Amino acid sequence: MREKQNILLVDDDPDLLRLLSIRLTAAGYQVTVANSGEEALDRFGVQPPDLVISDLRMGGMDGLALFDALHQLDPKLPMILLTAHGAVQEEASASHRGVFGFLSKPFNGKALLAEVERALA
Repeated sequence: MREKQNILLVDDDPDLLRLLSIRLTAAGYQVTVANSGEEALDRFGVQPPDLVISDLRMGGMDGLALFDALHQLDPKLPMILLTAHGAVQEEASASHRGVFGFLSKPFNGKALLAEVERALA
Protein backbone atom coordinates (compact mmCIF):
# COMPACT_ATOMS: atom_id res chain seq x y z
CA MET A 1 0.00 0.00 0.00
CA ARG A 2 1.34 3.41 -0.91
CA GLU A 3 1.94 6.03 1.73
CA LYS A 4 -0.53 8.92 1.95
CA GLN A 5 0.68 11.98 0.11
CA ASN A 6 1.09 15.08 2.26
CA ILE A 7 -0.43 18.39 1.21
CA LEU A 8 0.49 21.66 2.91
CA LEU A 9 -2.44 24.11 2.90
CA VAL A 10 -1.64 27.79 3.43
CA ASP A 11 -4.30 30.47 3.87
CA ASP A 12 -5.05 33.28 6.31
CA ASP A 13 -8.77 32.33 6.24
CA PRO A 14 -9.33 29.67 8.93
CA ASP A 15 -12.73 28.69 7.50
CA LEU A 16 -11.27 27.97 4.06
CA LEU A 17 -8.39 26.02 5.65
CA ARG A 18 -10.90 23.88 7.54
CA LEU A 19 -13.04 23.28 4.43
CA LEU A 20 -10.07 22.35 2.25
CA SER A 21 -8.59 20.17 4.98
CA ILE A 22 -11.84 18.21 5.35
CA ARG A 23 -12.21 17.77 1.58
CA LEU A 24 -8.61 16.63 1.04
CA THR A 25 -8.54 14.36 4.10
CA ALA A 26 -11.76 12.72 2.89
CA ALA A 27 -10.04 12.15 -0.47
CA GLY A 28 -7.27 10.23 1.30
CA TYR A 29 -4.53 12.84 1.63
CA GLN A 30 -2.55 13.73 4.74
CA VAL A 31 -3.02 17.45 5.35
CA THR A 32 -0.90 19.99 7.22
CA VAL A 33 -2.19 23.56 7.60
CA ALA A 34 -0.46 26.90 8.01
CA ASN A 35 -2.05 30.32 8.58
CA SER A 36 0.73 32.26 6.84
CA GLY A 37 3.63 31.92 4.46
CA GLU A 38 6.06 32.18 7.34
CA GLU A 39 4.32 29.36 9.21
CA ALA A 40 4.33 27.28 6.01
CA LEU A 41 8.12 27.59 5.80
CA ASP A 42 8.36 26.37 9.41
CA ARG A 43 6.08 23.41 8.63
CA PHE A 44 8.13 22.63 5.51
CA GLY A 45 11.23 22.35 7.70
CA VAL A 46 9.50 19.77 9.94
CA GLN A 47 7.86 17.68 7.21
CA PRO A 48 8.37 18.54 3.54
CA PRO A 49 5.06 18.11 1.67
CA ASP A 50 4.37 16.49 -1.68
CA LEU A 51 2.27 19.50 -2.75
CA VAL A 52 1.54 23.03 -1.49
CA ILE A 53 -1.81 24.75 -1.97
CA SER A 54 -1.64 28.41 -0.98
CA ASP A 55 -3.70 31.55 -1.13
CA LEU A 56 -2.09 34.14 -3.39
CA ARG A 57 -2.89 37.20 -1.29
CA MET A 58 -2.13 36.97 2.42
CA GLY A 59 -0.78 39.40 4.98
CA GLY A 60 2.99 39.24 5.34
CA MET A 61 4.45 36.75 2.87
CA ASP A 62 2.12 36.32 -0.11
CA GLY A 63 1.74 33.16 -2.19
CA LEU A 64 4.30 34.12 -4.83
CA ALA A 65 6.92 34.98 -2.20
CA LEU A 66 6.19 31.64 -0.52
CA PHE A 67 6.58 29.88 -3.87
CA ASP A 68 9.95 31.57 -4.41
CA ALA A 69 11.16 30.55 -0.93
CA LEU A 70 9.96 26.94 -1.29
CA HIS A 71 11.35 26.72 -4.83
CA GLN A 72 14.80 27.51 -3.41
CA LEU A 73 14.42 24.60 -0.96
CA ASP A 74 12.83 22.12 -3.40
CA PRO A 75 12.67 23.18 -7.07
CA LYS A 76 10.45 20.21 -8.00
CA LEU A 77 7.76 20.82 -5.34
CA PRO A 78 4.44 21.51 -7.11
CA MET A 79 2.34 24.43 -5.87
CA ILE A 80 -1.23 25.44 -6.61
CA LEU A 81 -2.21 29.05 -5.92
CA LEU A 82 -5.74 30.11 -4.97
CA THR A 83 -7.12 33.60 -5.31
CA ALA A 84 -10.44 35.35 -4.89
CA HIS A 85 -9.25 38.11 -7.16
CA GLY A 86 -8.89 36.34 -10.51
CA ALA A 87 -5.94 38.53 -11.51
CA VAL A 88 -4.84 37.47 -14.99
CA GLN A 89 -1.50 39.32 -14.69
CA GLU A 90 -0.66 37.55 -11.42
CA GLU A 91 -1.65 34.19 -12.93
CA ALA A 92 0.67 34.80 -15.89
CA SER A 93 3.51 35.80 -13.54
CA ALA A 94 2.92 32.72 -11.37
CA SER A 95 2.90 30.41 -14.40
CA HIS A 96 6.06 32.00 -15.77
CA ARG A 97 7.82 31.46 -12.42
CA GLY A 98 6.89 27.77 -12.43
CA VAL A 99 3.77 27.60 -10.26
CA PHE A 100 2.01 24.35 -11.19
CA GLY A 101 -1.61 25.50 -11.07
CA PHE A 102 -3.86 28.45 -10.37
CA LEU A 103 -7.51 28.29 -9.23
CA SER A 104 -9.89 31.20 -8.70
CA LYS A 105 -12.16 31.21 -5.64
CA PRO A 106 -14.83 30.06 -5.39
CA PHE A 107 -13.68 26.88 -7.06
CA ASN A 108 -15.43 23.61 -7.72
CA GLY A 109 -14.35 20.87 -5.29
CA LYS A 110 -14.04 18.34 -8.12
CA ALA A 111 -11.84 20.73 -10.09
CA LEU A 112 -9.60 21.18 -7.05
CA LEU A 113 -9.24 17.42 -6.54
CA ALA A 114 -8.50 16.95 -10.25
CA GLU A 115 -5.79 19.63 -10.08
CA VAL A 116 -4.33 18.01 -6.94
CA GLU A 117 -4.22 14.61 -8.64
CA ARG A 118 -2.58 16.12 -11.70
CA ALA A 119 0.03 17.92 -9.57
CA LEU A 120 0.90 14.76 -7.66
CA ALA A 121 1.10 12.52 -10.73
